[in-house]
Amino acid sequence: MPQAGTDVTGGLPIKKGQESEPITSNELRDDDGNLKKQAARFRIYAYDIDGEASYPGEQGIEITRGTKLPDKRVVRDIIWSCHLANKKAAAYNVVNNKGIEAYADGKVPQLRNPEVHGEVDSDYRLNRLMIDAGPRAISAANGSAASFDRCSTATYINPKGEIETLLDYPIRFPEDTNDELFQPSGPLDTLGSMHTDEQGRLLVLASSGNAVGQYDEYGVPIQMTGDLNNVGWFDSAADGPVSALLVFEDGSSEEVFGAWVVCGDPAYAPQIRNVVSVWDDVYDMFVRDLDLQPHLFSKCFGEVAEAYNPDYQPAFAQDIQPIFIAANLQRWTANLPPLALRSHSVVADISEDDDPNRTVMAALNFIRNPNKDETNIGTPLMPLSLGAAGTSFLTVTKTQYFFLEQWSKGNFEKGDAQKLGPGEFLDMASLSNCLGGRYVPGIEVSYTIMDKDIYIQDWKQSGAGPFRIKHYPLTYENLNPETPYLSSGWIPLHNMTDGLQPGDVSKFMAIPWQTDYNSCSIHATAINTDGKNESNGAETTLYWSWPSQRPDAVYVAEEVVNNVLPKQKWSIRGPGTYAVNPASAATFQDPLDSVKHWDKIGIIVQGSNVVNGDEQYSPELYLEVQSQLTAPGDATDPVPDWPFNANPSKKKRGCPRHKG
Repeated sequence: MPQAGTDVTGGLPIKKGQESEPITSNELRDDDGNLKKQAARFRIYAYDIDGEASYPGEQGIEITRGTKLPDKRVVRDIIWSCHLANKKAAAYNVVNNKGIEAYADGKVPQLRNPEVHGEVDSDYRLNRLMIDAGPRAISAANGSAASFDRCSTATYINPKGEIETLLDYPIRFPEDTNDELFQPSGPLDTLGSMHTDEQGRLLVLASSGNAVGQYDEYGVPIQMTGDLNNVGWFDSAADGPVSALLVFEDGSSEEVFGAWVVCGDPAYAPQIRNVVSVWDDVYDMFVRDLDLQPHLFSKCFGEVAEAYNPDYQPAFAQDIQPIFIAANLQRWTANLPPLALRSHSVVADISEDDDPNRTVMAALNFIRNPNKDETNIGTPLMPLSLGAAGTSFLTVTKTQYFFLEQWSKGNFEKGDAQKLGPGEFLDMASLSNCLGGRYVPGIEVSYTIMDKDIYIQDWKQSGAGPFRIKHYPLTYENLNPETPYLSSGWIPLHNMTDGLQPGDVSKFMAIPWQTDYNSCSIHATAINTDGKNESNGAETTLYWSWPSQRPDAVYVAEEVVNNVLPKQKWSIRGPGTYAVNPASAATFQDPLDSVKHWDKIGIIVQGSNVVNGDEQYSPELYLEVQSQLTAPGDATDPVPDWPFNANPSKKKRGCPRHKG
């Protein structure tokens, strides 16, 4: 969304040490050409709640070092703790056409790396397949930092509120049980680091994003046999709980409600919003399953058991306009046809003062209805991108669709209707930048993010607020350096409500992450539906997976002259990317190249933040910068106009018989 007082849209990382100034294109890489890391910054907000919490709630005040609370207590220090782990190799296979339903009725998919013997929780498997950096704790007052690496000592906040070392914590990394590994970007010996800024906020940085693999019996890197479940491979994605303890000048202390950090794929198009984001999915689940806003959705409206309130007025700026803008932004990362470009531009220009019935969105005739069986209907219904597991096409969430229906009826709020406090706004903004809708298995997180069992459900009574992942209690007692401390962890749809352990979010993602990113550019719809075309379109027509997070077709900034756009290029291009089958375009043809060269892919940045000599770019353009795959102007595979088709599969065709 446009940021107040600027022509820059949201999503860009801000500059180091700044509060709100976004980076420019020449700050994406260091002097050696390496991609810089983006930190996740954690803030603490205090709320004065009388009775049950509600959403949206009070404005809240941010807690930093030196903050004086309404009860006169002054914050002297903030002690932060985080625990990062990666359980991918020890977890279950991703089943791309089943999604979370692969865990229904007490079932689980096949284990990854089945040749490593043992049950899912066996010490033998976890010692060899789980990456566990252990916990780290740091004091903001001391300005300390900590690394989640193989050689540093684990630390945690003990019950006395002190930072204590854990000399016997069983830290695990791949090289502990592998004599030799293929390491194209160096060893996998860290999952990241944590620091504090001058205000005492926490900064968590991911690792360098690398992957390592075992060698086969012939001394070559073990072959990657698919996009999602490659045996013998490890990557440095990670996730885990974030905790904080406030220490006051009077010597007292108080623990805050925790957060969660996910260290995943780079943001290759940070300003291109998804039509359906993780925020949209999680918000929809909280609205319909966890009583987030009873005045919006409740059992009290209508004759059905549960229903949306027909009198509820969504805010155009907060609930409607983001969908319209997101539709238009897809043009910068996909090869949309001219009709779509014109239509999306008209949609993005819809204002709160327009009569909905006089716009191209009148009666929502072109929006796929999630309440009906329309997931296999392509054109003319939108969005025209691949859907969730088992479906052909994407739909907006049911709450998004209700908001659109209310707008279509003229029943919505105009003006600045932002009711979220600053902390609530950060929740929304962070999740809005993550991919939703199509979790096959996803980019930052997977389908499990919509399972209500992972969240603190008594958020109204406890004061935790919504959207908080529940931490599994970790006491760090009875440690044995030979025995894994973490278990395999949470399993969806298995009535497990004790909370999540470190690594329980990222373990449902592809391994290594690069092969999934590489493959998920363009596909026929049959990839989601057991190889059968169930859509109303030609079975070979290609559609986009998630171009907001995985750009397909881009415009190279150095090839733009006087703001005139050149021909699009594939985001992954150059040597090793030529595709005989159009369905494999914009990918490294050898998946091993994706592990070697993922960091050379360019980033899409708004024109107003592109630095290129004296060239001035319009803020209406979103252009690729800093690609190291080819030089500007190099000839590459042309990007065809849509619709375009995959090479048809080879099927046996009988000869026609003629009757005499």
